[in-house]
Amino acid sequence: MKRIGIIFGGANSEHEVSVNSARSVVDNLDPELFEGVLIGIARDGRWHTVDSVDALAAAEGGTRFPELEGIDVAFPVIHGRFGEDGTVQGLLELAGVTYVGCGVLASALAMDKLLTQRVLESSGIPTIPSRGITAETRGDALELARELEYPLFVKPNRAGSSVGASRVDSPDDLLAAIDLALEHDKIALVQLAVTGDEVDLGVLQRVDGSLEVGAPLRIHPTSAAFFDYEAKYTAGGAELEVPAKIPDAVAAQLVEYAEQAFRALDCEGLARVDFFVGDDGAITLNEVNTLPGLTAFSQYPRMWQAVGVSYSELLTRLIERALAKP
Repeated sequence: MKRIGIIFGGANSEHEVSVNSARSVVDNLDPELFEGVLIGIARDGRWHTVDSVDALAAAEGGTRFPELEGIDVAFPVIHGRFGEDGTVQGLLELAGVTYVGCGVLASALAMDKLLTQRVLESSGIPTIPSRGITAETRGDALELARELEYPLFVKPNRAGSSVGASRVDSPDDLLAAIDLALEHDKIALVQLAVTGDEVDLGVLQRVDGSLEVGAPLRIHPTSAAFFDYEAKYTAGGAELEVPAKIPDAVAAQLVEYAEQAFRALDCEGLARVDFFVGDDGAITLNEVNTLPGLTAFSQYPRMWQAVGVSYSELLTRLIERALAKP
C-alpha cells in the first residue's frame, strides 16, 4: 500500500478552497491501494501533519518544512500562490519526493496569466486581449483600457478561483477594480470581456504519457455577473452542463487547443483548460489551471464522471501517472 501525502491549506487567499479539495481527496482515495497522510500548511505558512483536515485550523506550532519521510507520493492540493505556482513543487523536487501534477516550470508559468498568454499565442492559440497594470502604471490605466473597450474584466495576474476579480462596465469603476486586484498581486490584469459561454475541458495524462480529454463542461452562472468565487464554491451558484451541448466541430477544435496548450506549457498529469465559445463558434482560450479545484462542486471531477471515470478512479490514475513519470 502506497502512502500518499496530501498537502493542503496554504498561506494564500484560496486556503479554504484547498481545505475543501483535500477533504474530497482523502475521502475518495481507494483504501485498498492508498493510505492518505494529511500534511497541512497553516495560514501563517507553518507545516503540520494532522489526523484530519479540520484539525489544521486549530494546530499550533508547526515547522518551517514538511515531514516527508515514509511518503511514497505527494499529492499537492494547494490552489493559488505558494502552492500551485511551482513553490511546493520545487520543494518536493529538492526533497526527491515523487508528486502528482505539473512540475516547477509549468506551475509557475501557468500561474502568470500574461506570460502564459504569450506562450500560447506563439503556439497559434487565440487568447484574450489583455493589459498588465502595476501600482507604478496605474495612472495610465484609463488610457490602456480605452484601447480594449468596455466592458472589461480586471483580476490579479497570479491568482485563481476568481479571487480579486471584477467586471467593469465603465471607466468610473476601473481604478477601484484595479486596486482590488493589486491587493492580491503586483500586476492587475485588464482584459476585454469576451462574449460567449465558458466551456472548460479537463486534460488527464495517461501512464504512458499520452493525453485524454474529458467531457466538455459549459458554465451557466445563476445569479452573479460572472463565474465568481461565490458561484464556484456555493451549491446552486452555477449550473454546470456536462457534457456541454456544442457542435462536433467546435468540440474537436477545443480538444485540439486543450492538448496543444497542455504541451506548450509542459504540463504534467492534469490540467483544466478554460475557453470562451461565441455564438458563431469562435474560440478564445481564457486560462490554464495546473491544479484545478477538487471540491464536491468542482468542474474537473465532474468532467470525468460524465465519461464514466469515478472520482476514486480519477485519483488512482493521477497517482499512477506520478509513479510512472520519468
